[in-house]
Amino acid sequence: MLDINREIIANIGIVIRRLRREKGITQKQLSSELGISVAYINLIENNRRDITVPLLIKVAKLFNIELSDLTSDYNKQLNSDLIDIFSDNLFEEHDLKNIDVKEFSMNSPIIGDAVRSLYKKYLQNRKDLALLSDQMISVKQDISDTVGSDISSADLVSDILQSNNNFFPELEDIAAAEVNLLDMKLGNRFKSMIAYLKEKFSINVDLADEGFVENFSKRFYKEEKLLKISNTLSRESKEFMIAQQIGLLVAGDAIEKQLKLKGALDENSLALGRTVLANYFASALLMPYDLFWQTAEKCRYDIDILCNRFDTSFEQVCHRLTTLQKEDKKGIPFHFMRVDIAGNVSKRFSISGLKIPRYSVACPRWNVYTAFLNPGKIKIQLSKMLDGETFLCFARTVSKRIGDYRSPETFFSIGMGFDIKHSDRCIYSDGIDFKKPVPTGLSCRTCERENCRQRAFPPIHRTIKFDENIRGLSGYINPKEKK
Repeated sequence: MLDINREIIANIGIVIRRLRREKGITQKQLSSELGISVAYINLIENNRRDITVPLLIKVAKLFNIELSDLTSDYNKQLNSDLIDIFSDNLFEEHDLKNIDVKEFSMNSPIIGDAVRSLYKKYLQNRKDLALLSDQMISVKQDISDTVGSDISSADLVSDILQSNNNFFPELEDIAAAEVNLLDMKLGNRFKSMIAYLKEKFSINVDLADEGFVENFSKRFYKEEKLLKISNTLSRESKEFMIAQQIGLLVAGDAIEKQLKLKGALDENSLALGRTVLANYFASALLMPYDLFWQTAEKCRYDIDILCNRFDTSFEQVCHRLTTLQKEDKKGIPFHFMRVDIAGNVSKRFSISGLKIPRYSVACPRWNVYTAFLNPGKIKIQLSKMLDGETFLCFARTVSKRIGDYRSPETFFSIGMGFDIKHSDRCIYSDGIDFKKPVPTGLSCRTCERENCRQRAFPPIHRTIKFDENIRGLSGYINPKEKK
């Protein structure tokens, strides 16, 4: 018999209710799929009736997740976000422990979600106030009606990707159908996609030299049926921009339906969502699912081989690897993040089990940061988290320049990783000493490792007693007292 922890059993209804709402399914629809009454569903979701193992298996299959993920979830993302939120100095006077936050997120997830929304508004208002102050100081700047709105839109779209495990079957199907209409052989697909736009939509593609001067990478003139791509972009980026435009044209209705189903209603969120899902389509077009999955499994997820095989960039391949969630052809469940040299996380996604902080900078021990010390080289790290989970992480820097030599070059670090139970499937685990993981956390304020020399802030789980006569390994570490 399947052994399921009582704590999980007591909260499994909360997990099912959250999954159902994320997928936009009513209790009536769920009861029909599972072959039970609406009243029974209601009792389960309110933790007033235990759920049987056969029914658990049906639920896991319906939501396309592993049974282990369902029975160990109990709002992990909410718990992670709340721990991150309560680590803010705003709550410093409250003696909150991680276990307190965990119990709150498990027992009151709806209120917890309200706290999360309130904190987002707080951050947004604080940012708006700071920007408004700057604008008032400088009379040359006009106050924008849309100041700061991109952040909430970005969070919304990020949550849509996360709730779908970054997998959109309808977009995959549309892309697969379009691949058959194009000559996707390497060296031919660039011209083939240009010809496709001309023949099917009467759209001309202009590789514009003025893109750098006018500060654009892509510009589509709908009325003139003209797509301008900056000629200063790399070939991989040019192909991606054209593939993205094809996605906006052939999969526009599917994209719009998906966004509205997930709650993207204002035009700003819709515009950003269209861009993100059109990017997803472009990846699916340039790296067709079945062939990409088969190649990834064969080369054991060697990113350099995948880049060369599909003539795409390092970042494009990493993005595509996070989408391999087809039921019968699943890839390794990765987490993905992109950071700049200041530590800002501009992209984040995780199905590996690692919770990436939403509101604060991640642990400085993560190799996504140290990769900047060895530009262009893949850095591999075995990271052991506070809960005992261990992840194989690899990271590499990428640089981008649009324009001539005098143009500013931007640097990012791309970090990927997975639970070590998948290590035999990935080439980056070869030669790793699994007995010597690097102790890491999520962020300094939430981390309980008191002996970390890279700690930037005191932990929230206890009060640091300072003594001007004693210096530990860092300003937030007190040396052990002699007994």
